[in-house]
Amino acid sequence: MTLSGCIGVGALALLEGALVALPKDEALHSLARWRSPAWAAALPGSILVGTFGVQALPLLAVALVALAGLAAVVLSAAALLSVAQWPRSAMLPVGLTLAALSAVTGGWSGELSASTLTGLGCLTVGVALVRLIPRHFILSGVISMCLVDVTLLLLGAGQPAAALMSHAARHLPGPVFAHASAGPISTDYPDLVLAGVLGGFVGGHPNQWRTAALLATLVAAYGMLLPYAGTLPATVPIAVTFVICRPRRLHERSRHERGTVLPPSGIT
Repeated sequence: MTLSGCIGVGALALLEGALVALPKDEALHSLARWRSPAWAAALPGSILVGTFGVQALPLLAVALVALAGLAAVVLSAAALLSVAQWPRSAMLPVGLTLAALSAVTGGWSGELSASTLTGLGCLTVGVALVRLIPRHFILSGVISMCLVDVTLLLLGAGQPAAALMSHAARHLPGPVFAHASAGPISTDYPDLVLAGVLGGFVGGHPNQWRTAALLATLVAAYGMLLPYAGTLPATVPIAVTFVICRPRRLHERSRHERGTVLPPSGIT
């Protein structure tokens, strides 16, 4: 792998890790009033729509890229003001700086700024899904999304849709907020949303930062396989991290509800 490829893999790994480290406990909790198991279908459904919907109706690719751009400001602002656990006074200048850099600069600076704003928007969507999906249905949604992603890639169905999305992004003015890119490496919007789901799930937990570090490490190591595979399903390291962290999380919440809290002792 080239040096730029290694830097790109590392940058996106850090971005996904940050999406896990940022959420505060019970962010967007008001959405819980609309909780339903049906929301779990949105996770694998996003992959299916982004694959078969785009191929059946190529104009949908343009619509999705444009929608991501229009929603980026609102969703990233919500992430900075309502989801992130750091003070608003610190997060607001960060958001304004990222927006300015993505709009007026090119190269790595503009690309990474736009990718960070995209990730923040995906964080809002991911945390919202955690509030909307009953806790015991989240793992099934995550695993289903990962299996659909892997299957479509193995069948060769994902590459044509990715090409259509890339073509649509190149023909729209301004920064693109439909994926995160760092040099030659890119990650799609649904993959970043899944990282946001993990962040929303462990938000406020004592091992939140360890989970973030684990995901960043797995994503970086996984990305080093790109020269041999060409394209990899980016949902895999997120799903693996989720499976590792989930049993401990549920067990501790159950004990807490009965009045006993287990002391933190590692990621699992």
